[in-house]
Amino acid sequence: MKKRYFVVLAMLVTFLFAEGEPAGSSGGGDTPAETVKTKEKTEKDKNQEVKDSINKAVKEVQNEKTGNPGTDTLGTESGTGTPNTINGTPGGNGAENGEIPINPENGTPEITVEPPKAPVKSGPAKIDPKKPVKQAIDKEQEGPTFYKGEILTYIATADGYKIKSNGSAVVHPTASLAKVMNILVALDQVDKGNKSLDDKVCFDQATANVGGSWLNVKAGECFVLRDLLRAENIYSANNAAYLVAKHIGNGSIDKFVELMNEKAKELGMKNTKFYTPAGLPTSMTGRQLDTSTADDLYLLAMAAMKDKRIREWAGEKELILENSLGEQIIYPSRNHLLEKFGIWGLKTGFHNLSGYNIIVTSKKGNVEIVAVVLGEVTDAARTKLLTEEFQAIEAQLTIVKKAGSDMGEFKLKDGKKKTIKGTLAEDVYEVKNNPYEYETRDLNIKAPVQKGTVIGELIIKKGGKEIGKVNIISSEEVKELSGFGKFLRFITFGWL
Repeated sequence: MKKRYFVVLAMLVTFLFAEGEPAGSSGGGDTPAETVKTKEKTEKDKNQEVKDSINKAVKEVQNEKTGNPGTDTLGTESGTGTPNTINGTPGGNGAENGEIPINPENGTPEITVEPPKAPVKSGPAKIDPKKPVKQAIDKEQEGPTFYKGEILTYIATADGYKIKSNGSAVVHPTASLAKVMNILVALDQVDKGNKSLDDKVCFDQATANVGGSWLNVKAGECFVLRDLLRAENIYSANNAAYLVAKHIGNGSIDKFVELMNEKAKELGMKNTKFYTPAGLPTSMTGRQLDTSTADDLYLLAMAAMKDKRIREWAGEKELILENSLGEQIIYPSRNHLLEKFGIWGLKTGFHNLSGYNIIVTSKKGNVEIVAVVLGEVTDAARTKLLTEEFQAIEAQLTIVKKAGSDMGEFKLKDGKKKTIKGTLAEDVYEVKNNPYEYETRDLNIKAPVQKGTVIGELIIKKGGKEIGKVNIISSEEVKELSGFGKFLRFITFGWL
């Protein structure tokens, strides 16, 4: 009898705790929160300030609610939900809410993917007026941040000249900035021939239901890998990031995260650690927060800037993808600074413990700028801060060589003229107190040459190392010599 009594009592307690645990809200931390342990790095005091700020915020959330402490519910670009530690895929309880079903025979995740019934095409660049169009249903609910620490910044040119730095070595949650590493790792595997951007990849129940910013999909819908990467970059889609991780990791998200950390070491990101493929909070993953520093994220941005595919995707203002019903779904970019101050990328990030993060990349003539901001209080404050910073940078830019400037004569093969005049294709800038060296490179092109053809390059150097170049173009048209003319020039040793 006593045994039965204790069994019933245990079941009742379990039921009460299950009923009392909030489901989570993206707007303001409606479930108890786990203390976030931030590693101390070189700037010990500032790291402690960040840690204290996050811990205080978590305690505030815990004091508001009852139930089991240990998870944090966050308003997030990375979403909200209850912990799920199975293979790192976030979601609710059970396969229908995002967990991966477990094979009872061997304890491994069962991944069931429906093969596509028809070829999967890459998303169109423009809307097809013959097909229905819908705006994406946005589960993203950015709200107040519990982070009360210092705003961390690192702004520098691509050649390494530091413009501004504040707490740049302080460890801080990355939020969705982690997706930049996700994309780099995926492209590495593509470049090695292990995967293709045209791979057809299908959502299963777990990946389709990852919360927060998401592609509006259901299990069984398929996309090419290229569009999943674009969805990560443009719309910060969490379910796309997890599906990419599972595909590249050959079914193992943990393996993919290992690749992310290996890539971080390769890039010299000494104070960075990834636990998830998308920067999701612990409330969704049951894992520690992905963390980095502003100066490490500068290195990440530098690597991303070298990839032409990322430069193209990050600059897109919207993504158009067709769903299984034939509807064109429009996913707008979350980067509100695109095309201002030469800004073409790169990635936003937010959850309640990180605040509003962003990596911005811009190009003004030959000068490229990377700006990292971590821990802003609102999206509007983040935009305002960067607007002011780039206005200040533009005031420091000086045109040292104007577009159209005469660059002298350049050699021409088999032309009616032996040389051709060249002019500079675009303005050349320098940032105050960051001078460059210059040299001209002749491309020794062959006739015929049209006006505007690239005939040379102005090489930009810093400390003897090439850091960029600007095209030199023909300012005139030169026709090719006839066969007889080439013969005469040959027998006269180039005199004619």
